[in-house]
Amino acid sequence: MKESDRGGESRRGPVRKFNPGMLQSDAEIVKQFAVRSTELSILLDVLRGNLGRPSCQHVLVVAPRGRGKTMLLARAAAELRTNEEFAESLLPVRFMEESHEIVDMADFWLEAMFHLSREIAATCAELASELRATHATFCERWREQGLGDMARAAVLDAADRLGRRIVLMVENLQALSANADGDFGWQLRAVLQSEPRIMLLASATSRFEGLDDAGEPFFELFRIVDLKPLGTDHCRRLWGAAGGDPRSGRDIRPLEILTGGNPRLLVIVAGFSRHRSLRQLMEELVTLVDEHTEYFRGHLEVLPKLERRVFVAVTDLWRPSTAGEIAARARMDVRTVSTMLGRLTDRGAVVWSAGAHGLRRLYRAAEPLYSIYYKLRRERDEAAVVENLIVFMMGFYDLFTLFEVLDRLRAEAMESQPLHSGIQRALGRRPADLDPGSRKAWDKLDYVSERIQDNRYVDAMTRLQDETGAAFDAGNWARVIELVDRYVAEGWNRSPTANPDRETAWLSHMKVDAHFQLGEFAQVVAIGRDLFRWFRASRDGFLQYRSGMVLLRQAEAYTELGNFKGAASIARDLVSWFGQRDDPDFGTIVAYALLEQAVAERKMGRLDVAEELLDTVVARFGDSDVPAFSRPVVAALIEKADLVRRHRGDMQIAAALYDDAIARGLATDFEAIGSLLESVFLNRAFLRGGVDDFEGEIASYREFVDLFGDKEAFNVGVALALALGSLRQAEIGNPEEALRGSAAVESRLAGFTDGWASWIRGIALGARATLLTVHGETAAAVEMFRSALGEFPANNEMSMRSVTRLTLNLIAIGAPERYLTDVLASDAVKATTVAPLLAALRERAGEPVRVPEEVRSVAEDVRRRMEDRTDQGRLIAF
Repeated sequence: MKESDRGGESRRGPVRKFNPGMLQSDAEIVKQFAVRSTELSILLDVLRGNLGRPSCQHVLVVAPRGRGKTMLLARAAAELRTNEEFAESLLPVRFMEESHEIVDMADFWLEAMFHLSREIAATCAELASELRATHATFCERWREQGLGDMARAAVLDAADRLGRRIVLMVENLQALSANADGDFGWQLRAVLQSEPRIMLLASATSRFEGLDDAGEPFFELFRIVDLKPLGTDHCRRLWGAAGGDPRSGRDIRPLEILTGGNPRLLVIVAGFSRHRSLRQLMEELVTLVDEHTEYFRGHLEVLPKLERRVFVAVTDLWRPSTAGEIAARARMDVRTVSTMLGRLTDRGAVVWSAGAHGLRRLYRAAEPLYSIYYKLRRERDEAAVVENLIVFMMGFYDLFTLFEVLDRLRAEAMESQPLHSGIQRALGRRPADLDPGSRKAWDKLDYVSERIQDNRYVDAMTRLQDETGAAFDAGNWARVIELVDRYVAEGWNRSPTANPDRETAWLSHMKVDAHFQLGEFAQVVAIGRDLFRWFRASRDGFLQYRSGMVLLRQAEAYTELGNFKGAASIARDLVSWFGQRDDPDFGTIVAYALLEQAVAERKMGRLDVAEELLDTVVARFGDSDVPAFSRPVVAALIEKADLVRRHRGDMQIAAALYDDAIARGLATDFEAIGSLLESVFLNRAFLRGGVDDFEGEIASYREFVDLFGDKEAFNVGVALALALGSLRQAEIGNPEEALRGSAAVESRLAGFTDGWASWIRGIALGARATLLTVHGETAAAVEMFRSALGEFPANNEMSMRSVTRLTLNLIAIGAPERYLTDVLASDAVKATTVAPLLAALRERAGEPVRVPEEVRSVAEDVRRRMEDRTDQGRLIAF
């Protein structure tokens, strides 16, 4: 058997959805032409009747897009070429579907000449070549008067030489005549009525007004052939021709309803039947809607306002609906809607069928494509289209095919929220009364929906964990909040598979951490309040742990906001709720809660209570081998050392506490608590500097650099230690050590541009200014001081305290006060921030000073420090 004789798609090729006849042989077109035989017979009867007549009857095929106009014309052309009855007398010349170049009769005949030359190229090569040359010449002479007459004469001359009448096949005649010059239609009519060598077989998407108006050129010119929607039998026939799955089609009626008898839509659905990819089917429907958008929009715009509103309601409902349902959707009175439905039915835009027991009419759009167009365009509602496709499948496919389709659909919907939403919406339309086979099919769909939900939920949760983990690692806190909000907006936290309470606690934990890092403490407090309402009643350990972490953050946020009483209250409750739990996770919450309560108590001035709480942390968790307890223990030791140093004034005990904190930190995974160790090393250094133990201060800086110097994550902390150590070395007269330390600072800060890094650069430059002062290079020292001042961020308390220390120590080792005062006064912004220091310097210089009383009070304190330390040659600690 030859390949060409075999059945199926290899024999006939795929049925064209959008461009029937393009690059297809006449034999392929004939084989694929499965419907519209009656209409084809009408066309051929008209053309047959024109033979030998002095004037011709012309034909206009009218139908909306997708009804088969192009395929019908392609089939008619194939018949004229292959049927001996016509081939010797008629020559089909098909224009392209959209004749955008035609604006007058000259363009029309030039286009006819172009397509005529192509039509006869294989059979009359010499004449075809002559026509092409003539066409090219005429195109160059486009400015000449009478060009249209010359082009028409060339076409008619070719018809005479061929001995055949020419059948011009022109599509979308209504658009062509609307876009052409004003008298184009009349000129065309004159030719068609007087010239028997030309027949016109045209198409239009609607019965446009000019056809029925005696004052218009096309009035009673054509034999009108309306292409009605395909009926049940024709749908079945085209389904088979398009390669629809022969196992499907228990009842062709659902297919007819879905497609509205639209051949193009039916061919697309048949493609789904072969390949069963709903995603691919949706893409083809989007392509179809995209191609028809202007057409749909134009037809909607010509409807009167009330009819358009009712029609939009019908298309949005999609399924057959009562007048009452349509009125509710249109938000109109039902009597008005009934009147508008009658008008739309007369127009052919809406069709109706009898409802149950024949009591009520059920209306739907005559063209389901309008519903698909509306659903995809209005808020891009893919799910609504999917819903109707699935309802169709449930009524159309046999059980074996359905199970196969639904298994494939499960994999597709895993990747697509609209597909899954469409499945869920389709399940909402499950009929109440079902036969056993249909019940099995709907049960299968329900099972598929549940499995999709389970899998998509797990995927969504895993993706959230991965993406938020990466955002946490990168310190991108805003991204964490965005990811959580998107997860909630998509409804995954309400998934039937999810545990809503656990989800809430988990998501809240991530969000409060992110908000806290962003300094958005009010949001942290709000989330904590919402969670507090219900978590205590739960026995779920996961939920309690996550909720406890959220409440701990709430306590910290209260501290940052100055609500120390609120912070202490929450921390106290956490200790009460979880204090007896053996689980290390809850022990960590208790340790941090005790620590947070201690901070709050200290802020409220209850130092004894704070100190007792800090001791409790160390005593309860200090000897544990649980790594997670190391951080709160070290933090408690640092907090107590700071309390003892600042409020008790006992530097010896504070130093011992710092040493204990360092020893404990180094005995554990010290990189995990590196930021705390950074703090304790620096605080110990500051303490030693504060008691004039400058060698001990420098040793603390050096020990920190030795421990963390090879760890890139601590570059900024190491840079700070190097800068402060360099400054102190310069102040006590160790120039080589000072220069070595300050030179290493910049390499550590490469890529850092924030205020923290700028402050450290200011300290390093201050060290160089100090060295220059020690060496008596006053002018250079003052300029270096100016550079250092430029680096220190303005309106930053710690930064301006550093400026004060640097200024007073430079004066202590011999820098001229007047020059430094001038430099400080030259920067207006920073001069305001260090106003007490400037006031003190000016008073010492004997200048009159006019400042607010609160500034004068601080200036007095600064001046006493200068007299106490600077005049005695003593340096000031950080």
